Formats: sequence, structure tokens, C-alpha cells
Amino acid sequence: MLSLPLRITPEGQLERTDPLSSLLEMMRAMAATSRQAWPHAPWFGLQELFAEASPDVQEHPRLVLALNAAFAGLGINWARVSSVRKPHTRVQGERNFDITLLIDGKPAFGNVAASSPMAG
Repeated sequence: MLSLPLRITPEGQLERTDPLSSLLEMMRAMAATSRQAWPHAPWFGLQELFAEASPDVQEHPRLVLALNAAFAGLGINWARVSSVRKPHTRVQGERNFDITLLIDGKPAFGNVAASSPMAG
């Protein structure tokens, strides 16, 4: 039986990875992916939703709902996002979000930087 999260090593072997690191990397990919990029899984592409998040608002419940919907779509039932917040200190133009997760019921914390959708 395999246990997620997994990654493939440079030697081509499967290796169990740190759940927090894996989830944060996945959320960073989601924050950089447009919803139009994967028509079969539009819930994965959250670039526009992250870009629309107001920098003047501390809590972002729409992002929490969207990330948890993506986790459900991916079959991730061992983790959920409990909050997405703007950091207290921020640099003008930076799109960083502090993420609080519950992994197997235990809190874990990380940060996701989002980029604006490309024009064109």
C-alpha cells in the first residue's frame, strides 16, 4: 500500500515526502496556474482567485474554500486548510499568504506567494 505524499527521486524511486512541504509546493503551483490551463480540473488553477484577493483584507475565506475543494478533488482527505491570511508585515506589490493547515488534525503553517495573471 502506498501512502501519500510521494515524490520520485532522481534515481526514479518513490519516496515519502514531508506532508507540509508537499502541500505547500502544490498550493504554490495552484497559485501560479490559471483556471483555463486545465479545463478538466478547473478547481486546480487558482491564479486568478489569489490575484483577486484584496491586499487590504486580512482573512480570505474564499481561498480557504477553493483550496479545500481542490484537496477534495485530488483525494486529499488527511489535510485541510483552516485559514488563509495576509501577513501582518508586507511589501508593496507582494502577494504572500500565510496558510494554516490541519494535517491529520495537527496544525501546520506555511506561506504561499502568488503572482498576478499574465496579461495577454
